[in-house]
Amino acid sequence: MVNWHALYHRYRHFLRYTFYGFIASAVNVGVYFLFTHVWQWPYIIGNNIAWLIGNIVSFLLTKSLVFHSHYDDWLVVTSEAVSFLGFRLLSLVADNVIMFVGISLIHIPSMWTKIGDQVLVGLFNYATSRWTFLKQNHFAAERIRHRRDAKKRIE
Repeated sequence: MVNWHALYHRYRHFLRYTFYGFIASAVNVGVYFLFTHVWQWPYIIGNNIAWLIGNIVSFLLTKSLVFHSHYDDWLVVTSEAVSFLGFRLLSLVADNVIMFVGISLIHIPSMWTKIGDQVLVGLFNYATSRWTFLKQNHFAAERIRHRRDAKKRIE
């Protein structure tokens, strides 16, 4: 018999990331549609603007609702944001390459390319987001422990 609780616990980050990642991807695709199909901007410009807005949404959702990183220390938050966006810059390159190949070389319709692109880039983003927030949680916990220990020594 399947132990659903254990299965959920084992894959909880991936399941939550998939749900909230879908929301961030929907924002990305929606912004892309607005810029490229409503306002008729070039697809690469629309893709980059969609990337920026989608990643702001993704950072906020992923940080707080997927990996439960709730540190108020600006050093930790800044470190998370830099790591998160640094990896996402790598995914932006892949994102733009996929869009260029799909639209300009293979001539797949823009929206179909964008949706397929979001699936591929989303898998890469999950791996890097997991590493970013879980690593930062570990380092932040260590810093908090060191501060607490130093405070005890002073008292």
